[in-house]
Amino acid sequence: MTRPPEYDNLIKTKAFEAVAPTPGAVAGFLRNAADYLVTAEGLDPERHLQIFTLAYEGYFQLVQATLEFYAVRTRDAGRNLAIQRVPTSLGVSAAEFAFITKAHERRNGTSYVSPFPPVSKAEAAAMLEILRAYLPVARALTGAH
Repeated sequence: MTRPPEYDNLIKTKAFEAVAPTPGAVAGFLRNAADYLVTAEGLDPERHLQIFTLAYEGYFQLVQATLEFYAVRTRDAGRNLAIQRVPTSLGVSAAEFAFITKAHERRNGTSYVSPFPPVSKAEAAAMLEILRAYLPVARALTGAH
């Protein structure tokens, strides 16, 4: 595996750190993502908040699998920087990237500041579709299933 130079640059700035890969971690993250997907797909379609949240957390498992594959971990910048960097590795479109960024901001704002504002059916469906679309991409990138 050759790490993309952007990851090395983030290591140089101390935003990421190079780590020894943990055996089985990539497969574990991808298994978790698949579990989030199955659970979200099995919910009552009117449970928008729950579907959105499960799909977002499932997508973040793809982010973690990608970081692990490239043998890096975030430092102080944490989840936010990972959410910004990994979509390029997965080939996320500009529109999907914008949606994921907004989803992350909503998740952080509502986890730490205030109750979750209502999530629309469309938002829940979009986050679920992103997870559904990029799980096989992350599997192909990492070679883990």
